[in-house]
Amino acid sequence: MVIDESTRFIMKMFSRHYRQTALAMPDRFSKREFGFMFYDRQGMVRHTAFPTRASLKKYLIEQTPAHVYYSCAYYEKPDAQTMPEKKWLGADLIFDLDADHVEGAQNMPYEKMLERVKEEVTRLVDEFLLGDLGVPENELKIAFSGGRGYHVHINSPKVLRLTSHERREIVDFVTGTDLDIDWLFPPKPFEISRFKDRVDSDKKRTMPSLDDGGWRRRIRKGIDTLLDEIESMDPVDARSKLAELFEESKRDIGKKTLEGLYKDLFGGKTGKRGVDRMRAENTFEVFSEKRHSDAFLDLVDMRVRGRMKGETDEPVTSDIKRLIRLPTSLHGKTGFEVVPLTRRELTGFNPFDDAVSKAFGEEEVAVRCEKPCNVTLKGRDFALDSGSNSVPEFAAVYLLCRKLASISTKA
Repeated sequence: MVIDESTRFIMKMFSRHYRQTALAMPDRFSKREFGFMFYDRQGMVRHTAFPTRASLKKYLIEQTPAHVYYSCAYYEKPDAQTMPEKKWLGADLIFDLDADHVEGAQNMPYEKMLERVKEEVTRLVDEFLLGDLGVPENELKIAFSGGRGYHVHINSPKVLRLTSHERREIVDFVTGTDLDIDWLFPPKPFEISRFKDRVDSDKKRTMPSLDDGGWRRRIRKGIDTLLDEIESMDPVDARSKLAELFEESKRDIGKKTLEGLYKDLFGGKTGKRGVDRMRAENTFEVFSEKRHSDAFLDLVDMRVRGRMKGETDEPVTSDIKRLIRLPTSLHGKTGFEVVPLTRRELTGFNPFDDAVSKAFGEEEVAVRCEKPCNVTLKGRDFALDSGSNSVPEFAAVYLLCRKLASISTKA
């Protein structure tokens, strides 16, 4: 494979990074499989293991991979060429969240995209992992992926032997998949009539409470937010909003049902409306027809659960043999470092400052841009024109890796 000047420069910078950087090694790294992708050859090199930190460091300096991965799994023989020969011993639990899993993020500029994904990974960690699941903070590790998102690693002994199916159940909890309506809105019996020893009763659904935990509290907060949003609109806009919210419903929601749903919730005098009773009495029984209550439950599933759920890449979390990026390695498509983070460090983390390798210096490099572009790195703004430009090494690596520029060969 022919190597151009831009790739040659990137490889030189990457080699320097690995020479100067203290690698963050995963627990029991000698039991992990490593994988690599390169600039100067095709395909992935897998089924590799390293007995020491020094042996891995030497490999990275000399071979200069574009991407470095290690297995979430532990193996008896991690360098065996087939999976059965490796003999699986257990695996960390991994959550992978990037722009593909966050609604609307894919269409944002790169900087805004990373801000949005950071908001979601913070919510995943705080609300679901540390919160609902009670993962101890010292058993949870976060890493900026170097690209479009974040990874969260849990290496508790409690998760090591979980099967793919059991890991999938954790994903289902985080994403609120297949939530039971009778669990969310529990039916409670009430007495209709009594005659001698005979008691006739029926059941009424109750609303989930803010005093509940987990998904009940989450759904109630989401319902309150949605109802507040619709209530604040004038009636015409509110009806249009409801119609818009139901566009993705598999149920045939006609205008008559929408109108009935709106009247059940917001019709009548303030204090006696359906929405007021929901809030004050925690009752679900405010609907005049079953089709109205069914439509409301549809709305809860489609829109409320959708807004309140956590995000993760399901195949990654359920995979017990997945390869994931090595923290402190470099991402070949950005030049950013895969930065290990604590929960506290995540709050103030800015990849455009904190993921730029300290090995990349200030020496000026001549680059050529096909079109004008603007980037901000390490607190400095670079407004680049089409044609030749001069930028520091650290900016050159980013521009070249993202294919926003190439090394200028013009004398």
